Amino acid sequence: MAHTERLYYTDCYLKEFSARVVRTSPDPRGTRVYLDRTAFYPESGGQPSDRGTLGGIPVLDVIDEGDEVAHIFPNPPAQESVEGSIDWERRFDHMQQHTGQHILSAAFERTGGYKTVSFHLGTESATIDLDSDRVGAKQIEEAEKLANGVVFENCAVQISFRTAAEVQQLDLRKPTFRESDIRLVEVTGFDLSACGGTHVSATGSVGIICVRKVDRAKGLTRVEFVCGGRALRRARQDYAILSEAGRLLSSGFESVPELIAKQALDLRDAGKSVQKLVEELAQWEATQLWQNAPEKAGVRVVRCVFESTEGKKAKLVAHAVGKQAGAIALIGVKGMPTKLFFSQSTGGRANLADVMKQTLAEFGGKGGGTRDFAQGGGLPEDQLEVALSFAEGLLP
Repeated sequence: MAHTERLYYTDCYLKEFSARVVRTSPDPRGTRVYLDRTAFYPESGGQPSDRGTLGGIPVLDVIDEGDEVAHIFPNPPAQESVEGSIDWERRFDHMQQHTGQHILSAAFERTGGYKTVSFHLGTESATIDLDSDRVGAKQIEEAEKLANGVVFENCAVQISFRTAAEVQQLDLRKPTFRESDIRLVEVTGFDLSACGGTHVSATGSVGIICVRKVDRAKGLTRVEFVCGGRALRRARQDYAILSEAGRLLSSGFESVPELIAKQALDLRDAGKSVQKLVEELAQWEATQLWQNAPEKAGVRVVRCVFESTEGKKAKLVAHAVGKQAGAIALIGVKGMPTKLFFSQSTGGRANLADVMKQTLAEFGGKGGGTRDFAQGGGLPEDQLEVALSFAEGLLP
């Protein structure tokens, strides 16, 4: 069986290399190209694949096929011998995040005994899942502090290969059950792990490790973090956002949380005042509509359509009409979707749940309710007036 020599295994800093095309095969995206040797990392272990060029042609993807590495091209190289060039900015970013993950995972295990069960490297941030949903803010802070201490010490990161028998005698952070030779990544004096990914040569190159978000679910804690260049970009974004918030609030960004909290309280109080005014207006409007509605057999039927912006008030009006003696409200609200509110005085002669059901069966939409109050909607806006007239014709 063919075997691809993986140059990144021994030299993660190799940016350019030469190789020979061994064979090609069709792929939905173009062509799969197999080389005798490659510096391109294929997606594996939570780390995305490299990008770059081979023979001047962009590499669309790199796939791990066991003993071989497949390179996806839009079209095959013209020559058997090719020169490869790695997208170094992308590669180094992945090296920073992946080594940072090793350090952070080891820090969580050292400070709280929390083990990492999975790792994912995304385009904006990376995540690790810890084997407990009880990781608190203090544990997060302690692990983050320890991890950055290791970065500041600029410890060597060494790659070595050992037999399976030798590895069984070592204290790996996570056991491995591979039977062939095993690639080990060691953060000197701090962590030893089996790993096939690309890593920096010293922890100082990771840059700062910054936890950005923590989620807890299904017995796990997901920790989102950024390292190095990503941490710098996010810090700049945070600064820009806080500075703009401070400008809008006419204060320094240090005061933003306090001012937002104050405005939230003011907004809540204003909302309560507005709600009270809407209720008073709805009560007054309901009284006017009821007084002006024609009376038939001792019952005044209020029938009207409100604009789409008045949906909350329309419902309050319907309830308020229903509190009047001998009253029925048939109210529609324009919009997408439309709404219907039917209400009557307690113990009225009509069964508004049935009236709503028959109206919606005729004009479309969904809804339901009780004898004295029903609501629905979803019928065509241009049919509201006709629907209300239809509903009135169903009243006893």
